[in-house]
Amino acid sequence: MILSRLLNRLLAHDAAASAELARHAGRVVRLEFPVIADTLAITADGRFTDPDRGPADRGPAEATLRLPLAFFVAFAFDRTAAQQRLALEGDAELAAGVGRVLGGIRWDLADELSQLVGDVAAHRVVWLAGKVGGVPGAIGSRMALHLIEYWRDEASLLADKDAVARFCGDVDTLRDDVARLDKRLQQLLKKSA
Repeated sequence: MILSRLLNRLLAHDAAASAELARHAGRVVRLEFPVIADTLAITADGRFTDPDRGPADRGPAEATLRLPLAFFVAFAFDRTAAQQRLALEGDAELAAGVGRVLGGIRWDLADELSQLVGDVAAHRVVWLAGKVGGVPGAIGSRMALHLIEYWRDEASLLADKDAVARFCGDVDTLRDDVARLDKRLQQLLKKSA
């Protein structure tokens, strides 16, 4: 639901993208991003909706677009390399069509920021971001990448994938242990009563 709202907000500012997406009306697609994933239906007006909220039960996803974190990192430096990290499954024509629409959406950062911090501050932030473009942008991108590596490896502010997997496994083990302990305590209480 969050993903459909976010994408629809972006599509609301791009009539051409909505029109192209509307060509796939009634189809169901799964979008998987690093932080969020959802199965969405495409409406006749070129928007996304949850399949169970549409006019009829539409069944499982006909196509899946998987954009891992490596896609976004590569996209910042080399769009061709980023395309190699994009995974498409199912109906290739549908997946490619939705991918083209999503790839063509332009986000008006100044407009979005102005709602949060006001027009003047938003335009200054966008101006500063423009100054960071080109060669300074490449330097800034490398600095950001180094900061991320530092936060992950040296300062331990960011967890790597293996650490997160270990943590999740430990949480699952703890949950199971607590459930067994609870059952055991319930049995002991029944025996003592």
